[in-house]
Amino acid sequence: MSFGKGAAPDGYVVRTFRVKVMATPAKQHRAYNLLVSGGDALAWCIDRFHARIREGLPNANSMEQMWPDQKAHGPFGELMADCAQDVTKAWSAALFETLKRKKKGEQARLPLRKHWVVPVTWRKGRFDLVAPAGGQRARVRLGTAQGHPDLVLALSHDHPYDPGQVRAVRLFGEAGELFIDITAWVAVAKAEVMPLKVAGVDPGIIHPLAIAAGDQALLISGRAVRAEEFLHLEDQKGRQKKMATKRSPLRAKAGQASRRGSRRWKHLAQSQRKAEAKDRRVVKLANNRGARLAAGFMVQHNVTLAVIGNPTGIEKKDSGREQNPRTARWARTHQRDALRYRLEEARIHAALTEERGTSSACPDCGAKATKRGRRLVCTNFVCKKTHHRDIAGAQNMVRKLGHVPSELARTEHRRVGPPARRDRRRHLYDADRGLARTGPPHPQSWVRSRSLLP
Repeated sequence: MSFGKGAAPDGYVVRTFRVKVMATPAKQHRAYNLLVSGGDALAWCIDRFHARIREGLPNANSMEQMWPDQKAHGPFGELMADCAQDVTKAWSAALFETLKRKKKGEQARLPLRKHWVVPVTWRKGRFDLVAPAGGQRARVRLGTAQGHPDLVLALSHDHPYDPGQVRAVRLFGEAGELFIDITAWVAVAKAEVMPLKVAGVDPGIIHPLAIAAGDQALLISGRAVRAEEFLHLEDQKGRQKKMATKRSPLRAKAGQASRRGSRRWKHLAQSQRKAEAKDRRVVKLANNRGARLAAGFMVQHNVTLAVIGNPTGIEKKDSGREQNPRTARWARTHQRDALRYRLEEARIHAALTEERGTSSACPDCGAKATKRGRRLVCTNFVCKKTHHRDIAGAQNMVRKLGHVPSELARTEHRRVGPPARRDRRRHLYDADRGLARTGPPHPQSWVRSRSLLP
Protein backbone atom coordinates (compact mmCIF):
# COMPACT_ATOMS: atom_id res chain seq x y z
CA MET A 1 0.00 0.00 0.00
CA SER A 2 1.49 3.33 -1.05
CA PHE A 3 1.10 6.60 0.78
CA GLY A 4 0.95 9.98 -0.90
CA LYS A 5 3.85 12.28 -0.05
CA GLY A 6 2.32 15.50 -1.31
CA ALA A 7 3.64 17.79 -4.01
CA ALA A 8 7.02 19.39 -3.42
CA PRO A 9 7.37 23.18 -3.83
CA ASP A 10 8.94 24.67 -6.93
CA GLY A 11 12.65 23.91 -7.11
CA TYR A 12 12.37 20.73 -5.02
CA VAL A 13 11.69 17.06 -5.68
CA VAL A 14 10.49 14.33 -3.30
CA ARG A 15 13.09 11.67 -2.54
CA THR A 16 13.19 8.70 -0.15
CA PHE A 17 16.15 7.12 1.65
CA ARG A 18 15.91 3.65 3.23
CA VAL A 19 17.69 2.62 6.43
CA LYS A 20 17.58 -0.53 8.53
CA VAL A 21 16.34 -0.55 12.11
CA MET A 22 18.94 -1.71 14.66
CA ALA A 23 16.95 -2.10 17.87
CA THR A 24 16.69 -4.38 20.88
CA PRO A 25 14.22 -7.31 20.77
CA ALA A 26 11.83 -5.44 23.08
CA LYS A 27 11.76 -2.37 20.82
CA GLN A 28 11.43 -4.53 17.72
CA HIS A 29 8.43 -6.20 19.36
CA ARG A 30 6.83 -2.79 19.99
CA ALA A 31 7.57 -1.74 16.39
CA TYR A 32 5.91 -4.88 15.02
CA ASN A 33 2.91 -4.23 17.25
CA LEU A 34 2.59 -0.83 15.55
CA LEU A 35 2.58 -2.55 12.15
CA VAL A 36 -0.05 -5.00 13.43
CA SER A 37 -2.12 -2.03 14.62
CA GLY A 38 -1.83 -0.64 11.09
CA GLY A 39 -3.25 -3.96 9.86
CA ASP A 40 -6.09 -3.59 12.38
CA ALA A 41 -6.88 -0.12 10.96
CA LEU A 42 -6.96 -1.60 7.45
CA ALA A 43 -9.21 -4.46 8.62
CA TRP A 44 -11.57 -1.91 10.20
CA CYS A 45 -11.92 -0.14 6.82
CA ILE A 46 -12.74 -3.41 5.06
CA ASP A 47 -15.20 -4.56 7.78
CA ARG A 48 -16.96 -1.19 7.64
CA PHE A 49 -17.24 -1.48 3.85
CA HIS A 50 -18.89 -4.92 4.10
CA ALA A 51 -21.12 -3.92 7.03
CA ARG A 52 -22.62 -0.98 5.14
CA ILE A 53 -23.38 -3.26 2.19
CA ARG A 54 -25.13 -5.81 4.43
CA GLU A 55 -27.20 -3.10 6.11
CA GLY A 56 -28.20 -1.57 2.79
CA LEU A 57 -26.55 1.77 3.55
CA PRO A 58 -25.17 3.98 0.78
CA ASN A 59 -21.46 4.03 0.05
CA ALA A 60 -19.54 6.42 2.31
CA ASN A 61 -15.88 5.63 1.74
CA SER A 62 -14.29 9.06 1.47
CA MET A 63 -11.91 10.16 4.21
CA GLU A 64 -14.35 12.83 5.44
CA GLN A 65 -17.10 10.22 5.80
CA MET A 66 -14.91 7.55 7.42
CA TRP A 67 -13.05 9.69 9.94
CA PRO A 68 -16.00 10.25 12.37
CA ASP A 69 -16.64 6.48 12.53
CA GLN A 70 -12.97 5.76 13.07
CA LYS A 71 -12.75 8.40 15.79
CA ALA A 72 -15.71 6.78 17.57
CA HIS A 73 -14.07 3.36 17.26
CA GLY A 74 -11.13 4.44 19.41
CA PRO A 75 -7.37 3.87 19.18
CA PHE A 76 -5.72 0.86 17.53
CA GLY A 77 -3.27 -0.28 20.20
CA GLU A 78 -0.28 2.06 20.54
CA LEU A 79 -0.84 3.53 17.07
CA MET A 80 -1.62 7.23 17.25
CA ALA A 81 -4.78 8.52 15.59
CA ASP A 82 -2.94 10.40 12.83
CA CYS A 83 -1.13 7.24 11.68
CA ALA A 84 -4.37 5.21 11.70
CA GLN A 85 -6.02 7.98 9.73
CA ASP A 86 -3.18 7.77 7.20
CA VAL A 87 -3.87 4.05 6.68
CA THR A 88 -7.56 4.84 6.19
CA LYS A 89 -6.73 7.60 3.72
CA ALA A 90 -4.53 5.26 1.66
CA TRP A 91 -7.25 2.58 1.57
CA SER A 92 -9.88 5.12 0.52
CA ALA A 93 -7.64 6.41 -2.29
CA ALA A 94 -6.99 2.84 -3.49
CA LEU A 95 -10.71 2.07 -3.47
CA PHE A 96 -11.67 5.10 -5.57
CA GLU A 97 -8.80 4.46 -7.98
CA THR A 98 -10.03 0.89 -8.46
CA LEU A 99 -13.61 2.08 -9.07
CA LYS A 100 -12.33 4.57 -11.63
CA ARG A 101 -10.44 1.86 -13.49
CA LYS A 102 -13.43 -0.50 -13.45
CA LYS A 103 -15.61 2.29 -14.83
CA LYS A 104 -13.20 2.62 -17.76
CA GLY A 105 -13.56 -1.10 -18.42
CA GLU A 106 -10.11 -2.04 -17.13
CA GLN A 107 -9.51 -5.13 -15.04
CA ALA A 108 -9.10 -4.17 -11.38
CA ARG A 109 -9.77 -5.73 -8.00
CA LEU A 110 -11.15 -3.90 -4.98
CA PRO A 111 -8.66 -3.55 -2.06
CA LEU A 112 -10.62 -5.89 0.23
CA ARG A 113 -7.79 -8.19 1.29
CA LYS A 114 -6.69 -7.94 4.91
CA HIS A 115 -3.03 -7.97 5.93
CA TRP A 116 -1.57 -8.89 9.28
CA VAL A 117 0.97 -6.06 9.17
CA VAL A 118 0.67 -2.81 7.22
CA PRO A 119 3.36 -0.10 6.80
CA VAL A 120 2.75 2.95 8.98
CA THR A 121 3.71 6.56 8.19
CA TRP A 122 4.48 9.40 10.58
CA ARG A 123 4.13 12.89 9.12
CA LYS A 124 6.11 15.99 10.04
CA GLY A 125 5.66 16.93 13.68
CA ARG A 126 4.87 13.37 14.78
CA PHE A 127 8.48 12.13 14.77
CA ASP A 128 12.01 13.33 15.56
CA LEU A 129 15.29 12.39 13.89
CA VAL A 130 18.37 12.39 16.13
CA ALA A 131 21.76 12.63 14.41
CA PRO A 132 24.55 10.28 15.56
CA ALA A 133 26.70 11.72 18.35
CA GLY A 134 29.01 10.41 21.04
CA GLY A 135 29.54 7.04 19.38
CA GLN A 136 25.80 6.36 19.23
CA ARG A 137 23.82 5.49 16.12
CA ALA A 138 21.32 7.78 14.44
CA ARG A 139 17.89 7.38 15.98
CA VAL A 140 14.28 8.15 15.24
CA ARG A 141 11.62 8.92 17.84
CA LEU A 142 8.13 7.83 16.78
CA GLY A 143 5.03 9.22 18.44
CA THR A 144 2.46 6.81 19.86
CA ALA A 145 -1.08 6.97 21.21
CA GLN A 146 -1.84 8.95 24.34
CA GLY A 147 -0.78 7.12 27.48
CA HIS A 148 2.08 5.20 25.80
CA PRO A 149 5.76 6.23 25.75
CA ASP A 150 7.34 7.23 22.45
CA LEU A 151 9.25 4.53 20.58
CA VAL A 152 12.95 5.29 19.97
CA LEU A 153 14.64 3.12 17.31
CA ALA A 154 18.32 3.07 16.36
CA LEU A 155 19.13 3.22 12.64
CA SER A 156 21.89 1.52 10.70
CA HIS A 157 23.17 4.88 9.37
CA ASP A 158 22.15 8.50 9.07
CA HIS A 159 20.19 10.00 6.19
CA PRO A 160 21.74 12.44 3.66
CA TYR A 161 18.95 15.05 3.74
CA ASP A 162 18.59 18.43 5.36
CA PRO A 163 16.74 17.75 8.65
CA GLY A 164 14.46 20.73 8.03
CA GLN A 165 13.29 19.25 4.71
CA VAL A 166 12.38 15.77 6.02
CA ARG A 167 8.60 15.42 5.66
CA ALA A 168 7.75 11.86 6.75
CA VAL A 169 9.12 8.50 7.91
CA ARG A 170 7.58 5.14 7.06
CA LEU A 171 8.07 1.98 9.13
CA PHE A 172 7.65 -1.39 7.43
CA GLY A 173 8.84 -4.97 7.74
CA GLU A 174 10.46 -7.15 5.10
CA ALA A 175 11.39 -10.83 5.62
CA GLY A 176 11.51 -10.52 9.39
CA GLU A 177 13.56 -7.28 9.39
CA LEU A 178 12.45 -3.70 10.03
CA PHE A 179 13.23 -0.76 7.77
CA ILE A 180 12.40 2.95 7.75
CA ASP A 181 11.92 5.09 4.65
CA ILE A 182 12.87 8.74 5.24
CA THR A 183 11.13 11.07 2.77
CA ALA A 184 12.35 14.62 2.23
CA TRP A 185 12.33 17.52 -0.20
CA VAL A 186 15.57 17.74 -2.17
CA ALA A 187 16.59 20.92 -3.97
CA VAL A 188 17.29 20.50 -7.68
CA ALA A 189 20.05 22.18 -9.62
CA LYS A 190 19.48 25.72 -10.82
CA ALA A 191 18.22 25.99 -14.37
CA GLU A 192 20.82 27.34 -16.79
CA VAL A 193 20.35 28.30 -20.41
CA MET A 194 22.68 26.01 -22.40
CA PRO A 195 22.75 24.90 -26.02
CA LEU A 196 20.92 21.69 -26.77
CA LYS A 197 23.07 18.59 -26.32
CA VAL A 198 21.38 15.21 -26.67
CA ALA A 199 22.60 11.99 -25.07
CA GLY A 200 21.33 8.53 -25.93
CA VAL A 201 20.79 5.92 -23.23
CA ASP A 202 20.49 2.23 -24.07
CA PRO A 203 19.33 0.03 -21.14
CA GLY A 204 20.13 -3.65 -21.16
CA ILE A 205 20.83 -6.82 -19.21
CA ILE A 206 24.54 -7.28 -19.98
CA HIS A 207 25.25 -3.56 -19.56
CA PRO A 208 22.53 -1.87 -17.44
CA LEU A 209 23.24 1.52 -19.03
CA ALA A 210 25.18 2.60 -22.11
CA ILE A 211 25.34 6.38 -22.65
CA ALA A 212 26.61 8.27 -25.70
CA ALA A 213 26.94 12.05 -25.30
CA GLY A 214 28.65 13.69 -28.25
CA ASP A 215 32.08 12.12 -28.73
CA GLN A 216 32.09 10.69 -25.17
CA ALA A 217 30.54 7.41 -24.05
CA LEU A 218 29.97 5.62 -20.75
CA LEU A 219 29.50 1.87 -20.49
CA ILE A 220 28.29 0.45 -17.16
CA SER A 221 28.79 -3.28 -16.66
CA GLY A 222 26.32 -5.36 -14.67
CA ARG A 223 28.33 -8.58 -14.49
CA ALA A 224 28.61 -8.38 -10.71
CA VAL A 225 24.83 -8.05 -10.41
CA ARG A 226 24.22 -11.03 -12.70
CA ALA A 227 26.75 -13.10 -10.76
CA GLU A 228 24.91 -12.29 -7.54
CA GLU A 229 21.62 -13.31 -9.15
CA PHE A 230 23.06 -16.62 -10.36
CA LEU A 231 24.51 -17.43 -6.96
CA HIS A 232 21.24 -16.51 -5.28
CA LEU A 233 19.37 -18.82 -7.67
CA GLU A 234 21.80 -21.64 -6.87
CA ASP A 235 21.32 -21.14 -3.12
CA GLN A 236 17.57 -20.92 -3.58
CA LYS A 237 17.46 -24.29 -5.34
CA GLY A 238 19.51 -25.83 -2.54
CA ARG A 239 17.15 -24.54 0.15
CA GLN A 240 14.08 -25.67 -1.77
CA LYS A 241 15.58 -29.13 -2.20
CA LYS A 242 16.12 -29.32 1.55
CA MET A 243 12.67 -27.88 2.32
CA ALA A 244 11.06 -30.58 0.16
CA THR A 245 12.15 -33.22 2.69
CA LYS A 246 10.42 -31.42 5.60
CA ARG A 247 6.77 -31.32 6.57
CA SER A 248 5.23 -28.23 4.96
CA PRO A 249 2.02 -26.53 6.13
CA LEU A 250 -1.27 -27.17 4.33
CA ARG A 251 -4.47 -25.18 4.29
CA ALA A 252 -7.72 -26.84 5.24
CA LYS A 253 -9.98 -27.99 2.42
CA ALA A 254 -12.91 -30.34 1.93
CA GLY A 255 -12.14 -33.65 3.58
CA GLN A 256 -8.72 -32.56 4.87
CA ALA A 257 -7.76 -30.66 8.01
CA SER A 258 -5.14 -27.96 8.10
CA ARG A 259 -1.53 -28.85 8.90
CA ARG A 260 0.90 -26.58 10.75
CA GLY A 261 4.10 -27.93 9.29
CA SER A 262 7.43 -28.62 10.95
CA ARG A 263 9.50 -26.00 12.74
CA ARG A 264 12.49 -26.82 10.54
CA TRP A 265 10.47 -26.05 7.41
CA LYS A 266 9.50 -22.68 8.89
CA HIS A 267 13.15 -21.85 9.64
CA LEU A 268 14.17 -22.72 6.08
CA ALA A 269 11.28 -20.67 4.68
CA GLN A 270 12.36 -17.70 6.79
CA SER A 271 15.92 -18.02 5.45
CA GLN A 272 14.50 -18.15 1.94
CA ARG A 273 12.52 -14.94 2.43
CA LYS A 274 15.54 -13.13 3.90
CA ALA A 275 17.79 -14.23 1.02
CA GLU A 276 15.25 -13.12 -1.59
CA ALA A 277 14.82 -9.74 0.10
CA LYS A 278 18.60 -9.27 0.24
CA ASP A 279 18.94 -10.15 -3.44
CA ARG A 280 16.29 -7.58 -4.36
CA ARG A 281 18.10 -4.93 -2.31
CA VAL A 282 21.44 -5.70 -4.00
CA VAL A 283 19.91 -5.33 -7.47
CA LYS A 284 18.05 -2.12 -6.63
CA LEU A 285 21.12 -0.60 -4.99
CA ALA A 286 23.19 -1.39 -8.07
CA ASN A 287 20.58 0.27 -10.29
CA ASN A 288 20.61 3.37 -8.10
CA ARG A 289 24.41 3.58 -8.23
CA GLY A 290 24.36 3.12 -11.97
CA ALA A 291 21.83 5.95 -12.26
CA ARG A 292 24.08 8.22 -10.18
CA LEU A 293 27.07 7.43 -12.38
CA ALA A 294 25.07 8.09 -15.54
CA ALA A 295 23.60 11.37 -14.24
CA GLY A 296 27.04 12.57 -13.13
CA PHE A 297 28.48 11.71 -16.55
CA MET A 298 25.75 13.74 -18.29
CA VAL A 299 26.22 16.71 -15.97
CA GLN A 300 29.96 16.62 -16.60
CA HIS A 301 29.40 16.80 -20.38
CA ASN A 302 26.63 19.46 -20.24
CA VAL A 303 23.83 17.24 -21.54
CA THR A 304 20.42 18.93 -21.66
CA LEU A 305 18.26 16.10 -23.09
CA ALA A 306 18.55 12.34 -22.47
CA VAL A 307 16.80 9.97 -24.87
CA ILE A 308 16.15 6.70 -23.00
CA GLY A 309 15.27 3.51 -24.84
CA ASN A 310 12.01 1.96 -23.70
CA PRO A 311 11.85 -1.84 -24.32
CA THR A 312 8.08 -2.10 -24.62
CA GLY A 313 6.50 -5.50 -25.09
CA ILE A 314 9.65 -7.38 -24.20
CA GLU A 315 7.93 -9.21 -21.34
CA LYS A 316 5.41 -10.73 -23.79
CA LYS A 317 7.98 -11.88 -26.33
CA ASP A 318 9.02 -15.52 -26.24
CA SER A 319 12.81 -15.52 -26.49
CA GLY A 320 13.53 -19.11 -25.54
CA ARG A 321 14.11 -21.13 -22.39
CA GLU A 322 17.31 -19.34 -21.34
CA GLN A 323 16.49 -15.76 -22.29
CA ASN A 324 12.96 -15.67 -20.83
CA PRO A 325 14.14 -16.02 -17.19
CA ARG A 326 16.78 -13.33 -17.78
CA THR A 327 14.15 -10.97 -19.10
CA ALA A 328 11.89 -11.75 -16.14
CA ARG A 329 14.70 -10.98 -13.66
CA TRP A 330 15.62 -7.73 -15.41
CA ALA A 331 14.43 -4.84 -13.22
CA ARG A 332 14.00 -2.56 -16.23
CA THR A 333 11.27 -0.30 -14.80
CA HIS A 334 13.18 0.36 -11.56
CA GLN A 335 16.34 1.01 -13.57
CA ARG A 336 14.54 3.47 -15.83
CA ASP A 337 12.80 5.30 -12.97
CA ALA A 338 16.02 5.54 -10.94
CA LEU A 339 17.74 7.22 -13.89
CA ARG A 340 14.84 9.61 -14.50
CA TYR A 341 14.83 10.62 -10.81
CA ARG A 342 18.55 11.43 -10.94
CA LEU A 343 18.15 13.38 -14.16
CA GLU A 344 15.28 15.34 -12.63
CA GLU A 345 17.53 16.45 -9.78
CA ALA A 346 20.10 17.67 -12.32
CA ARG A 347 17.39 19.42 -14.41
CA ILE A 348 18.13 17.23 -17.43
CA HIS A 349 15.04 16.48 -19.47
CA ALA A 350 14.34 12.82 -20.21
CA ALA A 351 12.39 11.41 -23.15
CA LEU A 352 11.42 7.78 -23.78
CA THR A 353 11.66 6.32 -27.27
CA GLU A 354 11.12 2.91 -28.86
CA GLU A 355 14.46 1.09 -28.94
CA ARG A 356 13.53 -1.59 -31.45
CA GLY A 357 16.25 -1.94 -34.10
CA THR A 358 18.70 0.48 -32.51
CA SER A 359 21.29 -2.25 -31.83
CA SER A 360 21.15 -3.59 -35.40
CA ALA A 361 22.14 -0.52 -37.43
CA CYS A 362 25.42 1.33 -37.89
CA PRO A 363 25.25 4.72 -36.07
CA ASP A 364 27.52 6.38 -38.69
CA CYS A 365 25.85 5.48 -41.98
CA GLY A 366 22.59 3.89 -40.81
CA ALA A 367 23.17 0.69 -42.79
CA LYS A 368 22.30 -2.74 -41.43
CA ALA A 369 24.99 -4.27 -39.22
CA THR A 370 25.77 -7.81 -38.15
CA LYS A 371 26.09 -8.81 -34.50
CA ARG A 372 29.06 -10.76 -33.22
CA GLY A 373 28.74 -10.97 -29.45
CA ARG A 374 28.91 -7.40 -28.16
CA ARG A 375 30.43 -6.17 -31.43
CA LEU A 376 28.45 -4.58 -34.25
CA VAL A 377 30.00 -4.71 -37.72
CA CYS A 378 28.59 -2.50 -40.49
CA THR A 379 27.70 -4.32 -43.71
CA ASN A 380 28.21 -1.22 -45.87
CA PHE A 381 31.37 -1.78 -47.95
CA VAL A 382 32.14 1.95 -47.83
CA CYS A 383 31.82 2.19 -44.03
CA LYS A 384 32.76 -1.26 -42.64
CA LYS A 385 33.16 0.18 -39.12
CA THR A 386 33.03 -1.83 -35.92
CA HIS A 387 31.13 -0.52 -32.90
CA HIS A 388 30.20 -1.69 -29.46
CA ARG A 389 26.67 -3.00 -29.76
CA ASP A 390 25.21 -1.21 -26.72
CA ILE A 391 26.97 2.10 -27.36
CA ALA A 392 25.82 1.96 -30.97
CA GLY A 393 22.28 1.52 -29.65
CA ALA A 394 22.70 4.63 -27.52
CA GLN A 395 23.96 6.58 -30.54
CA ASN A 396 21.00 5.42 -32.60
CA MET A 397 18.67 6.76 -29.88
CA VAL A 398 20.05 10.20 -30.71
CA ARG A 399 19.50 9.56 -34.41
CA LYS A 400 15.84 8.73 -33.76
CA LEU A 401 15.28 12.33 -32.63
CA GLY A 402 16.77 13.66 -35.85
CA HIS A 403 20.25 14.44 -34.51
CA VAL A 404 23.46 13.13 -36.05
CA PRO A 405 25.63 11.26 -33.52
CA SER A 406 29.29 12.21 -33.27
CA GLU A 407 32.18 9.82 -33.75
CA LEU A 408 33.36 8.53 -30.39
CA ALA A 409 36.72 9.68 -29.08
CA ARG A 410 36.68 8.17 -25.58
CA THR A 411 34.74 5.46 -23.77
CA GLU A 412 34.63 5.04 -19.99
CA HIS A 413 33.99 1.60 -18.52
CA ARG A 414 32.43 1.33 -15.08
CA ARG A 415 30.71 -1.40 -13.14
CA VAL A 416 28.13 -1.50 -10.39
CA GLY A 417 27.37 -4.05 -7.71
CA PRO A 418 29.64 -5.68 -5.13
CA PRO A 419 31.90 -8.58 -6.14
CA ALA A 420 29.99 -11.84 -6.01
CA ARG A 421 30.40 -14.06 -2.99
CA ARG A 422 31.84 -17.11 -4.80
CA ASP A 423 32.94 -15.65 -8.11
CA ARG A 424 35.93 -17.55 -9.52
CA ARG A 425 36.96 -14.50 -11.59
CA ARG A 426 36.79 -12.18 -8.61
CA HIS A 427 40.52 -11.44 -8.80
CA LEU A 428 40.03 -9.97 -12.29
CA TYR A 429 37.77 -7.16 -11.09
CA ASP A 430 40.61 -4.77 -10.35
CA ALA A 431 42.95 -6.05 -13.07
CA ASP A 432 42.78 -3.47 -15.84
CA ARG A 433 44.35 -5.69 -18.52
CA GLY A 434 46.89 -3.01 -19.42
CA LEU A 435 44.42 -0.11 -19.22
CA ALA A 436 45.15 2.73 -16.78
CA ARG A 437 42.63 3.19 -14.01
CA THR A 438 41.43 6.79 -13.79
CA GLY A 439 38.91 8.75 -11.79
CA PRO A 440 38.23 9.03 -8.07
CA PRO A 441 38.06 5.76 -6.11
CA HIS A 442 34.59 4.46 -5.34
CA PRO A 443 33.80 1.59 -2.97
CA GLN A 444 31.38 -0.10 -5.38
CA SER A 445 32.38 1.09 -8.85
CA TRP A 446 35.60 0.96 -10.85
CA VAL A 447 36.46 3.03 -13.93
CA ARG A 448 38.81 2.56 -16.81
CA SER A 449 39.13 4.71 -19.92
CA ARG A 450 40.38 4.05 -23.42
CA SER A 451 41.18 6.83 -25.87
CA LEU A 452 40.20 6.15 -29.47
CA LEU A 453 42.03 9.20 -30.84
CA PRO A 454 45.47 8.70 -32.43
